[in-house]
Amino acid sequence: MGQYHMVVNLTKREFIHPHKLGSGLKLWEQIANGANGGTGAALLVLLAASNGRGIGDLDVEDNWHGPERVDMSGPGPMPESYPEVAKRTIGRWAGDQIAVVGDYAEDSDLPPEFKASSILAETEEGGTYIDISEDVLAVLVHELDLVIDDGKGWRTIRRRDAA
Repeated sequence: MGQYHMVVNLTKREFIHPHKLGSGLKLWEQIANGANGGTGAALLVLLAASNGRGIGDLDVEDNWHGPERVDMSGPGPMPESYPEVAKRTIGRWAGDQIAVVGDYAEDSDLPPEFKASSILAETEEGGTYIDISEDVLAVLVHELDLVIDDGKGWRTIRRRDAA
């Protein structure tokens, strides 16, 4: 059986769950899902240290990318709840210690204080790491105009304009 991986923030004791972002848990499955968000896009959102200073940055105050924007001459209407999610999510992990940890991890894979072999157990319900996947997904859905299907198995996430 393959090794399952999670992206964890060692500083804040948070993580993003690949299944909630439409990816499998294996490394290859996570990198292969890049076109529809996934963990790679989630990391860009979380690690953006200087968002909001130029054209092409992610939306926080004005809606330049969301599906509500229909007139391309200016920003569109902003969903009421989005700015709050964007402010607490975009750049949230900038400057923190981040690791991709597998369930075969050994304590020697990271500095001893992190106890690498037990990190994934701490991402399970009741553990000490907090799942922030839903906030990150909200940013990706807005920015990339994604559609979520919570059908059988893990989520399927696709671009709205994809068949």
